[in-house]
Amino acid sequence: MLHRLVTIGAALLLGACSLLGQSPAEHAASPASDTAVYTDLIKRMIDSGQYYAALAHIQQQQREGNNDQLRYLEAEVRRNLGQFEAAETLYRGLLNGPQSGGAYHGLGLLYAPRNMNTAIGYLREAARRAPTDADTRNDLGYALLRQARYNEALPELATAAELDPNDDQPRNNLLLLMFLRRDEKGAQKIIADAAVPADTVSRLRAQAQAMQARSAGTGVRQ
Repeated sequence: MLHRLVTIGAALLLGACSLLGQSPAEHAASPASDTAVYTDLIKRMIDSGQYYAALAHIQQQQREGNNDQLRYLEAEVRRNLGQFEAAETLYRGLLNGPQSGGAYHGLGLLYAPRNMNTAIGYLREAARRAPTDADTRNDLGYALLRQARYNEALPELATAAELDPNDDQPRNNLLLLMFLRRDEKGAQKIIADAAVPADTVSRLRAQAQAMQARSAGTGVRQ
């Protein structure tokens, strides 16, 4: 899953720094919005690839008390740092709670490089629990696409693209799928509706051709 690069605002950083300087007693008396500031800061750090800094802030918050949201964020950080065993343990501990959708999603991403069928199973469950999460639907659709299960991939990628029309990734994956299905009419509609740049179209066409060539070489049915 690709991450958007975001800039952490100066006000957010100042707010987080002021929290770090508080004693446990002072922090306990802080309004609930302080926790939201910390959580937002951690999410932004994860999105921008600052995994070690994010983990440090998570550990700071866990000194004040742990919860499922912090455990989920820690799992995300550890997955991105390649600490797969620790990440899987954390995800599995969240499968029956309020973070279950994200936990199943994380397990799907963990298993994708080693067992795509298992990954798809986890991603399907994640989509069932969080049907409006665009990232989950996109990742499920792309996993199905990689398995040449194009008919199954189509509704997932189309849903992701409509749920988050400002994100290029689901749209590009959907366009890639159109090329793989040799649906030129569908491809041209996406290109026109979203004003897809010519270089992006060329890149996705080349990617589709390479994938089709590999599938033909291995006898994968499309």
